[in-house]
Amino acid sequence: MLPRICAQRLLFAMALAIAASVAPAATDSDGLRATVKPIAPDVLAPNPSDPASIELIGKYYDSIRQWGEIVAARVQPVPEHPEASYLGKPRNVEDDVRPTCYAAMILGFLSEYQPPGVDVDQADRQRWRESAVRLLRYLTASHVTGGGACVNGQPWGNQWQSAMWARAAGMGGWFLWDHLDGELQLAVARLVEFEADRFPRQPPRTGLRDNTAAEENAWNAQITSLACHMMPFHPRAKAWEEAAIRYMYNSFSVSADAADNTRGDWGRPVKQWVTTVNAHDDFTVENHGLVHVGYLKNTASQLQETMVHPLMAGREPPAAAMHHIRDVFELLIDCMGWDAGPVYFSGTDWKIYHEQTSEVVIYTMLSLLKSDSRAAFLQEKALDALFRQQEAEKGFYNVRRDLEYGGLCATRLIACCLAQGVVDATPEPITADEFDRIAAGTRHLEAGKAVVHRTPSKFASFAWSQKRMALALPRDGTWVIWPHFASYLGIVDGKDSSIRHARLTNIDVDVRPDEFRVSGRLLRCKERDGFGLVQDFFFASPPDDYTVYIERLKTVDDLRLNARETGTIGLEYALGSNSRTLHGPW
Repeated sequence: MLPRICAQRLLFAMALAIAASVAPAATDSDGLRATVKPIAPDVLAPNPSDPASIELIGKYYDSIRQWGEIVAARVQPVPEHPEASYLGKPRNVEDDVRPTCYAAMILGFLSEYQPPGVDVDQADRQRWRESAVRLLRYLTASHVTGGGACVNGQPWGNQWQSAMWARAAGMGGWFLWDHLDGELQLAVARLVEFEADRFPRQPPRTGLRDNTAAEENAWNAQITSLACHMMPFHPRAKAWEEAAIRYMYNSFSVSADAADNTRGDWGRPVKQWVTTVNAHDDFTVENHGLVHVGYLKNTASQLQETMVHPLMAGREPPAAAMHHIRDVFELLIDCMGWDAGPVYFSGTDWKIYHEQTSEVVIYTMLSLLKSDSRAAFLQEKALDALFRQQEAEKGFYNVRRDLEYGGLCATRLIACCLAQGVVDATPEPITADEFDRIAAGTRHLEAGKAVVHRTPSKFASFAWSQKRMALALPRDGTWVIWPHFASYLGIVDGKDSSIRHARLTNIDVDVRPDEFRVSGRLLRCKERDGFGLVQDFFFASPPDDYTVYIERLKTVDDLRLNARETGTIGLEYALGSNSRTLHGPW
C-alpha cells in the first residue's frame, strides 16, 4: 500500500494528466476567451482628486499588502508539480479551497494594482504575479471543469458555497488576465462560466426560522455578477445578470416584498423579483438556531461587495444590491458598538467577535454610493479598529490567525479599495458625538424577540428568542464583555436558559424611548415529569449608566441543585492580551 503522501502526489499527477487531456492547450473553438473584457487601466491605477479618497486607498492597500505577504510566505507547491500551488490544506472542501481562491485574488490584485503616490517595487509585483498564476493553475486544474482533482484526489466545484470560492478565483484571473497564457485564460473563463451557469436555472432559497438563506443567496449572486461583467460578450451574460439581480433581491427578502409595486431593476416591480422570505419584518435573520447578528452583517457585506463588479466595468450597480440595505443599516446602528462593530445582542456561536475588517465594506459602499455621513464615520472607526487588530496580531486580522478568515477580510478590503478609486467622492463624516446622539434610544425587535438600548455611554439588551440572555456594556465595552449565551440568566446544573433546556412561560416587555424593562418566568431543570426549577427574572435598562437584574429561584418537589451560575457575565480579553484583571467597587 502506498504511503498517504505518495498516494496524494500520484492522485494529483493523474489529475493533471487528465486535465491536460480534457482541456486542449490554447484551443478556444467556442471563442470563450473573446467574451472577456479586461479591466480598464484606470480601475487598477486610479487617479482620484479627493485627498480623502487617496488617503483611504492607501490605508486599504497597506492592510491588504500586509496580509498578502503573510499569504505569499505560506503558499506551497503541489508535490512534484512546482507549476501549481495551494494554500493551507490540499483538500476539496470549504475550509481548504477558500483560502487558496482568496490567495489567488489577493496576490493577483497586489501584482496589478497601483495605488496613487505609492512606489511599488517591480520585483514584488513579479513575485506576487508568479505566485498567483501558480495558484490559478492549481484551482483551474482541480475544478470540475479542469477534469482533475485536488491533492486529496477529489475535484472541487458544483458544491454548496463553491460559487463563492469561484468568484474569488475568477477575480484573481480577471486581475491577471493580460499576464495569463491562452490555456490558463480559457481555464479561468470555463471555471467562472460553469459556476455562473448553475443559477439562472435554479430559484433562490428561502428560509426564515433557524436557517435563513439570505447569506447563501448573496454569495451565489456574486459569481453571476462577476460573470456578466467580466464576460459581457458571452451569449448568456444577460441570463447571468438577471440571476444576479434575482438572488440579490432575495437575500434580505421580507413578507411585504410580495406586494411591493415599487419599480426595481429592468423596470419590473420588486414583487416580481422576490420569491422568498429570508428576513423577519424587523430585518433580523436567524441561523444556527439563533437570531444572528453575524449573518445580518455578512449578508449585507456580501451584497455591498458585489457592487464592485459593475463599478469595475464602468456601470451603475443594480438597485437589487441595495434592497433593504438601508433598513438593515439602521438596525446595525441601533446595536452599534463604539469601535464600529455591532453588538451580538442574541449571542454568537462564532469564535470571532470583532469583525470590523470584514464588515467595513458596508460602510464604505454606503458612504461612497449613498453619501451617508454616518457610514463615513463608521468607515473611519472600523479602519482604526482594523489596524489595531492587525498590529496586535502581526498582520493577521483576528486572534485565531486563520488563513480562511484573513482571506475573506482582505478580499472585501479589495472591494473597498477599488470602489474608493472609481467613485472618488467621500462625504464628510459626522462626529462621534453626533453619531452617539443618532444611535441613542431603544428599539423593540418584535419578530427577533429582543430589545436594544444604546446611550452615549452604555449598551444594554435583552433577548428571548431561541437564546435568552441580557447584556450590559460600558462605553467601548466590546473588549470587556463577551455576548455569552447564558448572560445574566445563567447556567443551572450545566444547562443554559435557551429554548433547548428551558421553557419560557410568560414575558412582559415595557419599552420607552430612553429605557426598557423585561420580566418573565423560565421553567428549568427539565425532568421526566416536568421542570424542577422556576426562575422569575427582571432586567431593566434605565436612562442612566446602569442596569438592574433581579431573579428569584424556586425549586419544585425539593429538587437539589448540583450547580448554579446565574448573574453570569461573559468576559472578553483586551486587544493583544490573554488575561484580564477586574477592578472597581464591589
